[in-house]
Amino acid sequence: MTKKVGIVLGPGFLSVYLLAFMCLTGCNSASLRSLSIWKSTGDGVATIEETISDSEYFPSTIWYESYEEAQLSAIEQGKPILAGFTGSDWCRPCKQLKTDVLDSEEFVTWAGGNVVLLELDYPKRTKQSAESKEQNEDLKQRYQISKYPTILLLDQDGEVLGEIDVANNTATAFIENAESILSN
Repeated sequence: MTKKVGIVLGPGFLSVYLLAFMCLTGCNSASLRSLSIWKSTGDGVATIEETISDSEYFPSTIWYESYEEAQLSAIEQGKPILAGFTGSDWCRPCKQLKTDVLDSEEFVTWAGGNVVLLELDYPKRTKQSAESKEQNEDLKQRYQISKYPTILLLDQDGEVLGEIDVANNTATAFIENAESILSN
């Protein structure tokens, strides 16, 4: 004897389904301009219940992966480059710096007005294009990077202004260190 198992779709199913679909397709706060919360009316139709706008999120940051693009942006904006050398999928201190500092509202707000961000990643498991690998290896050699994370402030010509101390992983200390380098 075989039992059939079925799932009963209640009135709230559509809103859960839509939210799950958005999350699975890559929707996140960095790319969001507004988020609409949908509610099922019970007759198979969904209506917008609430909308959350940009003003309720802190500004997003753009991390360039191309040195050339970051340099062009820095020249265009008249800003220095903050270059982060990281091992995103294996380096525990890199992950901690990202969580504690680089993803913080304080840092994101500061960075948006003061620097162009460049991420130079050296992953062990995550695939990268041959072009990215070559560029990152060239920059690792050029700037003599021997540890991760290393955060350098560069002028628009790529000359090193200074290295930010990442030992104290607070956004405030990080920003103060960066401002000290930039003021010299």
